[in-house]
Amino acid sequence: MNDNINTPNAMFARRSRLVGYLTVTYLALVVYTSLHPFAEWRAPAQEVRIFLTAPWPAYFTWTDLIINVLAYVPVGALLTLVLMPFLRGAAAATLATVLAILMSLTIEVLQVFLPGRIPSNADLLCNGFGAFLGATLAFAIGGRGILSGKLYRLRQRHFHPGTAVDLCFLLLALWLVTQFNADIRLFGNGDIRQLLPSLPAVGYTPRTYVLLDAAITGLSFCGVALMVTTISRSRPGAVLSVIVLMLVALALKTLAANMLFTSGDATLWVAPGAIWGLLIGAVLWLMLLGAPLSVQIACATTFIALALALVNAAPQNPYLDATLQVSRYGHYKSLIDLTNVVSGMWSFATIAFLTYVGYRLR
Repeated sequence: MNDNINTPNAMFARRSRLVGYLTVTYLALVVYTSLHPFAEWRAPAQEVRIFLTAPWPAYFTWTDLIINVLAYVPVGALLTLVLMPFLRGAAAATLATVLAILMSLTIEVLQVFLPGRIPSNADLLCNGFGAFLGATLAFAIGGRGILSGKLYRLRQRHFHPGTAVDLCFLLLALWLVTQFNADIRLFGNGDIRQLLPSLPAVGYTPRTYVLLDAAITGLSFCGVALMVTTISRSRPGAVLSVIVLMLVALALKTLAANMLFTSGDATLWVAPGAIWGLLIGAVLWLMLLGAPLSVQIACATTFIALALALVNAAPQNPYLDATLQVSRYGHYKSLIDLTNVVSGMWSFATIAFLTYVGYRLR
C-alpha cells in the first residue's frame, strides 16, 4: 500500500469530512458514557495513580472485558483514518493507538474523583488492546478500502456530495445506535419525560397502546426513509438504501432484545403496533418517493417531530422495568446509558438539521 500523502488516498480523505464527524462524535460519546453522571466529584482518599499498580480485579466478567475491548476498536480505527492523510499508515496506526491509550488513561484518572465510578487497570488494558485492534484494522484496509477512490466513487455514484450529506450520514449512523436503547417500542426516540413536569394520569386501553406504537413506528420509519431519499441520486438507489438501513436497524433491535431482557426473546419488539407501523411507514414513504425535494424534507421534519411528541405523550411501558435483566444490567449499563443519551437527543438534532436544510432550499 502506498501511504504517501500526495496519493489519491489522501485526496479522497480530505474531500469528505464524514470520517472526522464520526470521530468527534464517537469520542464525545465515549467520554460522556465513561464519566456519566458527572456528579458528586470529590478528592480521592488515595493516590490518583494507585489503580495502575493495583492487583487484577478480584471480581470481573468476560462480558465486561469484551465490552471494554470492543468500545475502543472504533476509537483506534477512526483516529487512524483521520491521521492517515498526514502520516504513513504504520505511523498513523501507532499514533492513533497511543492517543487512544492516553484518552483511556485520562478517563480512568478522572473516574478516581467520581464515587460512582471505579478506575481499573483492567479497563485501561482492554481499552488499549481494543484501540490497537481498531488501528491495525484501519491500517490494513483503510487506505484501499475506505480512504481510496473505491468508497468515494461508490458514494458519488449513489449519493449527492457535500457537507450536508455527510451530516445526514452521521445522523443516520446515530439512529442505528439508538436501536440498542433499552426500550421495546420500535424506532421510538426523543424520550425526555424525565425532564417534563408530571402530567395527570391518563387511562390507556390496549387498543391505544397498539395505535401509539403503530403511529410512532410508522412516522419514524417514513421520516428516516425520506432522509435517505433526499441524499440519494436515484429512486432505485434510495429504495435499496432504505431496505438495507431498515434491515440493519431491525437486526440491531433484535440483538438488543436478546441481550437486555430477561426472557432473552430476540423477537420481543415484534408487536402488532410495530408490524402495522412498519407497513404504514413503508406505504407512506413510497407515496412520497416521487415528491419534490422540499416536500420530502418538510415531511421528514414533520413526521419525526410528530413521532417525538407521541413518544413523550405515550405511557411508560410497565413491561420494560419488569423484564430488564437486573442481574446482568451492570454489564450493559454503559451501553444503556450511551444509547439512552443518543436516543434522547437524536430527534431534536435531526429536526434542527432538517429545518436548517429546508430553510437553505428556499
